[in-house]
Order: sequence, then C-alpha cells, then structure tokens
Amino acid sequence: MHMLITPMRCKGVALTALERRQYAAIKGDVSVVAQTREELGRSSNVATVISGWPKEPSPLPCLLDATLSGMATTGFVLSGIEYVDGCAYAQSWWCRQG
Repeated sequence: MHMLITPMRCKGVALTALERRQYAAIKGDVSVVAQTREELGRSSNVATVISGWPKEPSPLPCLLDATLSGMATTGFVLSGIEYVDGCAYAQSWWCRQG
C-alpha cells in the first residue's frame, strides 16, 4: 500500500508534535507479513517499507511485532519494535495517503 510514512520515535524516544510535523515523510510501499525473525527467535508480523528499486535498502528499519494501534479515515499507526545497531527500540509509524 503506497503511503507517506512518518516515524513517531527516535531510538525509542517519542518525537514532539512539532518534530513530527517537520519530519520529511517517506513515500513508500508498506507491507506487513508474518516471518520468522532471528532477532526474536520466533515468528513475528514484520512491517517493511519499499521506496525505490527492489534491491535498494529500505529507508526505515523493519518494524517487528507490528500491530495496528490506531486507524481513521485519513491513515493509520503501526507500532512495534525496530532494531538499530543491535539495540531494540519501540517505534510507531504514522501512515497516511499521499
């Protein structure tokens, strides 16, 4: 699903409303699939963003244990865990049409 995606946290710390508004949203294709992940040692719902060619790296780290935490007519929020440099952090993505 092609969306504008804005991460709502930086290394687990919530961004302020002003910081979220100033963030340049990432345009990409959001997908959620069940995968077995080595980081967790089990199956997980994994959200990914593809914004360019298939072999290009994702502009955002994968969101593990992704759950739909809010939805309205203009968009939705996915929440889960992202791994950055081997550390796990809470993360949410604000996804909306664009």
